Order: sequence, then C-alpha cells, then structure tokens
Amino acid sequence: MSDHTKNSDYLNREKDLVNLTDNLPVGIYRTTAEGKIIYANLALANMLEYSLEEIYNISAKDLYLENTERKFQFQQLSGNSEASSSLEISLKTKSGKTIIVKDNVQVVKDKNNNIEYFIGVLEDVSEKKKAEEALKESQARFKILTELTIEGIIIHDNGVIIDTNPSIQKMMGYNAEDLKGKNVFEFIHPDSKELAKRNIESHFTGTYEIKLIQKDKSIIFAEVEVKNVLIGNKEYRVVAVRDTTKRKNIEKEILSLSTAITQSPASVIITNLDGNIEYVNPKFTEVTGYTYEEAIGKNPSILKTEHTVSDDYKEMWETITSGEIWRGEFLNKRKDGTHYWELASISPIIDEKGNIIKYLAIKEDITERKKTEDALIKSEKDLLQANATKNMFFSIIAHDLKGPIGNFMQLLSLLKENFNDISNDEKLDYLNILTSMSSKTNNLLEDLLLWARIQMNTLDFSVNTANIKKLTKNSVGIVEEKAKEKNIEIENLVESLNVEINESSVKTVIRNLLSNAIKFSHKNSPVVLKSKILKGHKTIEISVKDNGVGIPKESINNLFKIETSFSTYGTEKEKGSGLGLILCKELVEKNGGKIRVESEEDAGSTFYFTLPLKK
Repeated sequence: MSDHTKNSDYLNREKDLVNLTDNLPVGIYRTTAEGKIIYANLALANMLEYSLEEIYNISAKDLYLENTERKFQFQQLSGNSEASSSLEISLKTKSGKTIIVKDNVQVVKDKNNNIEYFIGVLEDVSEKKKAEEALKESQARFKILTELTIEGIIIHDNGVIIDTNPSIQKMMGYNAEDLKGKNVFEFIHPDSKELAKRNIESHFTGTYEIKLIQKDKSIIFAEVEVKNVLIGNKEYRVVAVRDTTKRKNIEKEILSLSTAITQSPASVIITNLDGNIEYVNPKFTEVTGYTYEEAIGKNPSILKTEHTVSDDYKEMWETITSGEIWRGEFLNKRKDGTHYWELASISPIIDEKGNIIKYLAIKEDITERKKTEDALIKSEKDLLQANATKNMFFSIIAHDLKGPIGNFMQLLSLLKENFNDISNDEKLDYLNILTSMSSKTNNLLEDLLLWARIQMNTLDFSVNTANIKKLTKNSVGIVEEKAKEKNIEIENLVESLNVEINESSVKTVIRNLLSNAIKFSHKNSPVVLKSKILKGHKTIEISVKDNGVGIPKESINNLFKIETSFSTYGTEKEKGSGLGLILCKELVEKNGGKIRVESEEDAGSTFYFTLPLKK
C-alpha cells in the first residue's frame, strides 16, 4: 500500500472518530500536562458554552472554579499508580455559571514515565447533584416534620411496617424497633380489620376511623388519613394517625348531656354575656309557648311580669357576674299572656382561664306547687282564724255573756229576797241597773249572732240605696244616752249622700265605732262624725274621731285581727269584748269598703271606713 493510501485511510478514520465523539452526550478532551487543550469534542464546547475555535485558545486551568481543586487533582493523578481517576469537580463556563462535572481522567505517559498528556471524559452532573441535594433536603424536612408532628406516621409496604415516627411510637407504647417489620394488622382491633384490609386492597385515599390496640392492650379510637406514595421506584402506603379517643369520649359526653338537656323536665336557657338567648331546650318552648326561633336573640325579660321588680334583677346580675350561683323564684308570663311560677337556678359558664363566657339558667315550672303551697297557707290561715274565732266565741260566752247574766241573776235574787225590806226608790235603782245590763247584754248577743252568721255565710246581705246622713243620725240616737253619761257631745257633720249598701250592717259599724269612741273618750270631750268624697267620686269615706286615750303604736296593726285582738277598759272602766272592731272590718269589707285607723296615745283616735256611692 502506498503512503498516499495510508494517509488517506488515517484521515478517514480520524474524521469518523471526530464525528463519533461530537455526537456523544459527554465531553471528551485531551490536554497537555500544562493544561493546553489539544482536543475537545463539540459536546464539551457546548457544555462549557464555548465554540470549538474558542476552546482551543484557553487553558484547562482557566476552567477550574478554584485553582486549589486543579492542583489537588493533578497531584492525585501524578501519584496514582493506576494512572486514572474519577472525581467530581466544579468548573466555570464562559458566562461564569458554575457546573459540577464528573471527570474520568486517564494519564498517558512516555517511556520515561513522564506525563505526556491527559485524556478524559466529562459528564455534567449539575442537575443530578441538584436533584440529590433536593432529595436530601426533602428527606431531612420529612424527618423533621414526622418527628415533630403530633400525628403518628406509619409507612408500610402492603401491611409490613417500613418506618414510623416518634408520635405513633408514643401513641402505641412501642419503640421504633418493636414496630419495624411488623404487620399493621397486629395493632388493629378486630372490629376494624376488615375495613382496613378493604381500604389497603382498593388503594383507598382519604380518611376513616378505626380502633387500635396499644402495647398494654388498651383500645384507642383513631382517625387515619391514608395515601399511596412513590419512594424511589416503589409504591408505599403512608398513614397519618390521630388519637381521637379523648374527642370520642367528649363527643359521647356531649351527646349524653345534649340528650339530657333536650329531654330535661326543666327549662334550660343559655345566654351570652349581654343576657341574650343563644339556646333553649324543648321544655322551654312547651312552658312559655315561644318557639326556638322566636326565643333566640331575645332577652329573657320577654317573660317578665310586673311582679318582678328591678331590684330582683339587680341582685341576680350582681350574683352571677361575680361568679356565684343565683337561686330564686319568678312569676313569669307566657307568650299567650298567662302567668306561671318558676324556680330558677342561674349560674355563669366559666372557661379554663376563669373567664365568664356565657350564663346558664335551669328553670322548673312550680305553678302547681305554688298553688298547693298557697292552698296550704290559706288552709292554715283559715284554720288559725277558725280556731281564733272559736276561741273568741267561747271567750265571749264564758266572760262577756256569762258575767253580765250572772250579775243579772244575782241582782234579781237580791231584789226578790229583799223586796219587802227595800224602798221603792231602791227598787227603781235595781230596775235601772238591770235594764242597762240587759241592754248591753242584748247588744253583745246581737253582735255575736251577726258575727256567727257571717262566719257561716248565712247572713242575708242584700244591698239597697240609703242616705248616709239619715243612717248616721239613727246610729247617733242609739248611743246618745251613753254619751250623755260622760257629757260627750256627738257632732254629725256627714253630708246627705246616697250610698249602695247593706243598711243594717252599716248601722252596726257606725254604732260600734261610736260606742268605742265614747268608751275611750274623756268626759266633756267631743266625738266627731265626718264624710268626704274620695277622688274619682265613686267612694265616700266616713270618719269617727275622738279625743280620748289613743292606741299604742304596737297595737294598731292587731286591732282588726281576730287571732291577736284584744279589749281594754274605757276611761270609766267600761268593759268591751274585743269583737266590735273585728265585726266592723268584716261588715265594711262585705260592703265593698276598707277600714283603717290613725291614732296617737293620749291624743285620741280616728277610724275611717269607705262605702260605695250610688252610681
């Protein structure tokens, strides 16, 4: 073969080699020991952002980011008996960008073992390095998150546990080594195994609830959130576990409380700090007539009646705002306007910081109980009055009637025994005494019988029109003789007005009041009868005023009470039964009026009673 043919073959092989290396995805180079680039393929030029013409005009030394890195690599290659190395180094491109390359270098030496040149292959691993760093960073973040999160984390491969975090280890009572390699079904309660198995097989993604068994065999409720993820090229199942046992217990307790409140036989109201209603239970609706929607946002004052005064509410608010419980009774009003009684217990709801956040009222409808109590009180009062009536009745019979009748009999006996021995004047004195005694006894007996008929509701109490002036004049005439004995003048200043009354009963009232006025007046003092039309012109007020001994303050309130009534002697030692004022009160009230007294010791008394005027 001629030299020309040999050269031609060589050039063709060289050209094929260049074409081959230019199309490789890695950079190929040859440099002298000093760093002069004597060969570079197109891939290398592109990698370093140079053209092929430019790259031959620079030194390999200029491509290193740090000269120290070049020196280190040169020393390593020079002392390497293998005459090759593979290192990752940092290079800078024409634009100044830093790239990381894997440099696979072969040292070519001459026969004297001197470095003749370097031949190498550069692979740009920048993106790979970034991905590795990102992966490391991601793994680090994942590790931190899984270790810090309060949620338990389990990674498993078809049920076999690969990894766990500290939270799930603490939750279940195991350490990492105890859990790793075990099957998750060892820790799932039988009640939940079928559900868990079905979700794993179907690659279910989402949240569901299961029961777990802890190391000490305790059972906890858990909410698990599951997802399949790729780690490397393999699919694993990541499970986030939240212990919901406490929440479940709270929910159960809330459900129990809610059921208790909903079915409570007492009304339950919850208000905000301003007292506006936020919740009412069905019993509230049943008792008040207000629906839930009508009550929400309203103030409980919608139930208020005039019976509850502002001071009651003030005391209640002062109590509950100070953190204490207030208890009391309310007379409230339903939606339809009817009244009902409630026994209320109102307390503040306090949060974990000690702050009052709401108010809770529990109210019991005690209307029927109050009716029973009122009936018992009335029954007791009636019984007391009946006993007092009986006691007074027997007291009058035993003393006020028996005494005069006994005296009457003694005087008659004396008169009979000494009839022939005493003068006619003495006989007349006896007869006058007997007449006076019989008159007093007869009046007392009439009052007693009238009172008895009132108590038995057998009194005929028909109403008619009467002139009050004539009526008082008639009553004055009855007691006038008694007044003359003490030289007492009765002034009748009553106007001539018509009243609608039971005439006989009013006569009895005036007669008793005049008799008392005379009895307790001093000699030579006046007794005055007056009348006054009260505001509205529907009522007349009659007054009987004396200037006698008066009544002690502590006794005034007991004058008209049968259970505490008393009688005292008049200024001339006149004896009374104590029945007169009680009878007056009952008769005045039956006529639609009221009776009262104003008195001061040693200054006299004035008795007032009212009667309805004729319309």
